[in-house]
Amino acid sequence: MRSLILVLIGLFVGAACTLIAMSALRQGTAYPNGVMAVMSAQMGALNESVKQNRCAATDLTPRLQTLRHLGNDLEPAFLPTEDDERFIAHSTEFRAALDAALATPPSDCAAANVALDRIKNGCQACHRDFKG
Repeated sequence: MRSLILVLIGLFVGAACTLIAMSALRQGTAYPNGVMAVMSAQMGALNESVKQNRCAATDLTPRLQTLRHLGNDLEPAFLPTEDDERFIAHSTEFRAALDAALATPPSDCAAANVALDRIKNGCQACHRDFKG
């Protein structure tokens, strides 16, 4: 009787550990999720600045720089797509939009909206092709 109980406990613990391991493997690493979370937060902050009519270069440039630095991490963060030409094209377009916005920082909210729309288009194109 005692050995039957020990076998059942062993099976239960083994099954629980297997489920935990499978769940951890399914989630993958936090790196791609972190990159996307920070990019989303920066885009949200940029949109909020424009809504609040805070469109000076001093308001927008730090967030654009953060997005540009994160743009360098797109290919390494999403390794299965590293050699995909569509992914490379989308990430290049995203970085080009940020480079343009940083080279000539928006001087008013109308210019900021144009720059943000170009950046958002780069994001949406990639999400349309890879996330959906």
